Amino acid sequence: MLKTGAPHDYGKMPETLERPLSQGERLRKARALAEQGNHDYRLAQEADAEFSLRKRAAVACENTFHGLIELADVLIERAGHALPENHDQRVEALEDIGRADLANLYHRAKDALHISGYYNQRMGRLQGDRLREVLEAIERELEKLA
Repeated sequence: MLKTGAPHDYGKMPETLERPLSQGERLRKARALAEQGNHDYRLAQEADAEFSLRKRAAVACENTFHGLIELADVLIERAGHALPENHDQRVEALEDIGRADLANLYHRAKDALHISGYYNQRMGRLQGDRLREVLEAIERELEKLA
Protein backbone atom coordinates (compact mmCIF):
# COMPACT_ATOMS: atom_id res chain seq x y z
CA MET A 1 0.00 0.00 0.00
CA LEU A 2 1.27 3.51 -0.88
CA LYS A 3 0.92 6.63 1.18
CA THR A 4 2.18 10.17 0.83
CA GLY A 5 5.34 11.12 2.65
CA ALA A 6 3.73 14.04 4.51
CA PRO A 7 0.65 14.19 6.72
CA HIS A 8 -0.86 16.88 4.44
CA ASP A 9 -1.02 16.55 0.68
CA TYR A 10 0.04 19.98 -0.67
CA GLY A 11 -0.17 19.08 -4.31
CA LYS A 12 1.99 16.57 -6.08
CA MET A 13 4.09 14.96 -3.36
CA PRO A 14 6.35 11.97 -4.00
CA GLU A 15 4.85 8.75 -2.72
CA THR A 16 6.81 6.36 -0.54
CA LEU A 17 6.43 2.77 0.45
CA GLU A 18 4.91 2.15 3.83
CA ARG A 19 8.25 1.21 5.33
CA PRO A 20 10.07 4.09 7.02
CA LEU A 21 12.58 5.90 4.85
CA SER A 22 16.23 5.78 5.73
CA GLN A 23 17.96 9.03 6.63
CA GLY A 24 19.65 9.08 3.22
CA GLU A 25 16.32 8.57 1.45
CA ARG A 26 14.75 11.31 3.54
CA LEU A 27 17.59 13.70 2.68
CA ARG A 28 17.26 12.89 -1.03
CA LYS A 29 13.51 13.41 -0.72
CA ALA A 30 14.13 16.73 1.07
CA ARG A 31 16.44 17.82 -1.76
CA ALA A 32 13.94 16.77 -4.45
CA LEU A 33 11.14 18.65 -2.70
CA ALA A 34 13.28 21.77 -2.23
CA GLU A 35 14.48 21.67 -5.85
CA GLN A 36 10.91 21.32 -7.11
CA GLY A 37 9.78 24.13 -4.82
CA ASN A 38 12.57 26.42 -6.04
CA HIS A 39 11.78 25.58 -9.67
CA ASP A 40 8.06 26.22 -9.19
CA TYR A 41 8.79 29.49 -7.39
CA ARG A 42 10.96 30.72 -10.29
CA LEU A 43 8.14 29.87 -12.70
CA ALA A 44 5.72 31.79 -10.51
CA GLN A 45 8.07 34.80 -10.47
CA GLU A 46 8.32 34.73 -14.27
CA ALA A 47 4.54 34.59 -14.56
CA ASP A 48 4.22 37.46 -12.08
CA ALA A 49 6.75 39.51 -14.07
CA GLU A 50 4.78 38.88 -17.27
CA PHE A 51 1.55 39.86 -15.52
CA SER A 52 3.18 43.05 -14.21
CA LEU A 53 4.44 43.89 -17.69
CA ARG A 54 1.01 43.35 -19.24
CA LYS A 55 -0.61 45.42 -16.49
CA ARG A 56 1.83 48.30 -17.11
CA ALA A 57 1.17 48.14 -20.85
CA ALA A 58 -2.59 48.09 -20.22
CA VAL A 59 -2.37 51.19 -18.03
CA ALA A 60 -0.20 52.89 -20.68
CA CYS A 61 -2.84 52.19 -23.32
CA GLU A 62 -5.63 53.49 -21.10
CA ASN A 63 -3.72 56.64 -20.16
CA THR A 64 -3.03 57.41 -23.81
CA PHE A 65 -6.67 56.85 -24.71
CA HIS A 66 -7.74 59.20 -21.92
CA GLY A 67 -5.34 61.78 -23.36
CA LEU A 68 -7.29 61.51 -26.61
CA ILE A 69 -10.57 61.94 -24.70
CA GLU A 70 -9.21 65.15 -23.17
CA LEU A 71 -8.14 66.42 -26.58
CA ALA A 72 -11.52 65.60 -28.10
CA ASP A 73 -13.40 67.26 -25.27
CA VAL A 74 -11.33 70.45 -25.54
CA LEU A 75 -11.97 70.68 -29.29
CA ILE A 76 -15.68 69.94 -28.87
CA GLU A 77 -16.02 72.50 -26.09
CA ARG A 78 -14.04 75.10 -28.05
CA ALA A 79 -16.50 74.61 -30.96
CA GLY A 80 -19.37 75.48 -28.60
CA HIS A 81 -20.86 72.01 -28.28
CA ALA A 82 -21.96 70.34 -25.06
CA LEU A 83 -19.52 67.82 -23.69
CA PRO A 84 -20.41 64.27 -24.71
CA GLU A 85 -21.54 61.68 -22.20
CA ASN A 86 -20.16 58.61 -23.97
CA HIS A 87 -17.83 57.44 -26.71
CA ASP A 88 -20.42 57.44 -29.49
CA GLN A 89 -21.48 61.00 -28.72
CA ARG A 90 -17.83 62.04 -28.70
CA VAL A 91 -17.26 60.56 -32.17
CA GLU A 92 -20.44 62.21 -33.46
CA ALA A 93 -19.44 65.57 -31.99
CA LEU A 94 -15.98 65.35 -33.59
CA GLU A 95 -17.64 64.68 -36.94
CA ASP A 96 -20.09 67.57 -36.36
CA ILE A 97 -17.26 70.05 -35.78
CA GLY A 98 -15.48 68.95 -38.95
CA ARG A 99 -12.87 66.74 -37.31
CA ALA A 100 -13.58 63.44 -39.05
CA ASP A 101 -9.84 62.76 -38.85
CA LEU A 102 -9.99 62.72 -35.06
CA ALA A 103 -13.34 60.92 -35.02
CA ASN A 104 -11.75 58.14 -37.05
CA LEU A 105 -8.66 58.07 -34.83
CA TYR A 106 -10.88 58.07 -31.73
CA HIS A 107 -12.83 55.07 -32.96
CA ARG A 108 -9.66 53.15 -33.87
CA ALA A 109 -7.88 54.11 -30.63
CA LYS A 110 -10.89 53.08 -28.55
CA ASP A 111 -10.74 49.60 -30.06
CA ALA A 112 -6.96 49.20 -29.97
CA LEU A 113 -6.11 50.97 -26.72
CA HIS A 114 -9.21 50.95 -24.53
CA ILE A 115 -10.70 47.58 -25.43
CA SER A 116 -7.82 45.41 -26.69
CA GLY A 117 -4.96 47.13 -24.88
CA TYR A 118 -6.57 47.87 -21.54
CA TYR A 119 -9.34 45.35 -21.03
CA ASN A 120 -7.80 42.47 -23.00
CA GLN A 121 -4.22 43.41 -22.05
CA ARG A 122 -2.98 42.88 -25.58
CA MET A 123 0.41 44.27 -26.51
CA GLY A 124 1.01 44.27 -30.23
CA ARG A 125 1.73 46.37 -33.27
CA LEU A 126 -1.85 47.67 -33.30
CA GLN A 127 -1.48 49.14 -29.82
CA GLY A 128 1.94 50.60 -30.62
CA ASP A 129 0.65 52.24 -33.79
CA ARG A 130 -2.35 53.80 -32.05
CA LEU A 131 -0.23 55.01 -29.10
CA ARG A 132 2.02 56.83 -31.56
CA GLU A 133 -0.88 58.23 -33.62
CA VAL A 134 -2.66 59.62 -30.56
CA LEU A 135 0.50 61.32 -29.31
CA GLU A 136 1.15 62.82 -32.76
CA ALA A 137 -2.45 64.12 -32.96
CA ILE A 138 -2.16 65.79 -29.55
CA GLU A 139 1.20 67.34 -30.46
CA ARG A 140 -0.28 68.75 -33.70
CA GLU A 141 -3.11 70.39 -31.78
CA LEU A 142 -0.69 71.84 -29.23
CA GLU A 143 1.40 73.34 -32.06
CA LYS A 144 -1.74 75.06 -33.39
CA LEU A 145 -2.20 76.71 -29.99
CA ALA A 146 1.38 77.99 -29.85
